[in-house]
Order: sequence, then C-alpha cells, then structure tokens
Amino acid sequence: MRVIGVGSPFGADRAGWLAIEHLQGCQLEDCELVKLDRPGSGLLNYLRDADQVVLIDALKSAGRAGEVSQISREALAQCHELTSSHGFGVSEALALADQLGELPPQVSLLGIHVGDDQNGPPSLDVVSLEQQLQILLTGK
Repeated sequence: MRVIGVGSPFGADRAGWLAIEHLQGCQLEDCELVKLDRPGSGLLNYLRDADQVVLIDALKSAGRAGEVSQISREALAQCHELTSSHGFGVSEALALADQLGELPPQVSLLGIHVGDDQNGPPSLDVVSLEQQLQILLTGK
C-alpha cells in the first residue's frame, strides 16, 4: 500500500504531511509513505505501479478540526472541499489517471478536517487517522 500525504509547507495545507510524519513512527508493515508538495498532474507518477493507494489531504468542512474522514471518489468529484491551493488538485489528477487507464485497483481518500483557521498549523486527531487507516488496511 502506498500512502501519500498531499500538501504544501503553508498553514492548514500541511495536514497531509503531518499525517505522514505521524505514520512514519507507527511502523506500518507493507506501507510506503510519501509526502508530496502540490503534485498536480505529477501525482500520476505515484499512482502507477501501485495496487492500493491512500491519499491524505486537508479538507475544508464543518467537521471537527483534526478529525479524519474517508471520502468517496464520487463525493470528491462533486465537491471542492479538499484545500486545493495546488490549482490542479487531487480530484483532477484522479480523473486524468482514470481517463488514461492508470488508476490503481484500489484508491482511497482521507480528508483531515482543518476547521476555519486556514493560516495556522493544522491539528491532527492521530487516533482518528490510525482508525481510518486500519479500516483501509484490514477492511474492518
């Protein structure tokens, strides 16, 4: 499984990176952890040759700040809540990969609710992150 934290070094957009930094200390088996800085269409390079990919990004929503939620690809295509300061965001990259036939068999999206403060450092509910990732790893 490849787990990709998408973000940038600025404000709440660091949420995906914070998740990867936390997971690096969890000694997960069979997981490749990657931090990407606003990858745009370059995300496709990290989707190739993977059977299962989990993408983690900041999520602007009414949820509790720091909480981690799974987002369906269908919901992602219909909303713009992921904090895409990246211009060409996760949703667009997944749509392009799908059109090119380069989408991995299993792609999951985890959004970290960042609350109202987009400029400050994001909070991260590590228990919520670990629970969501465990569900994706084991199916339970």
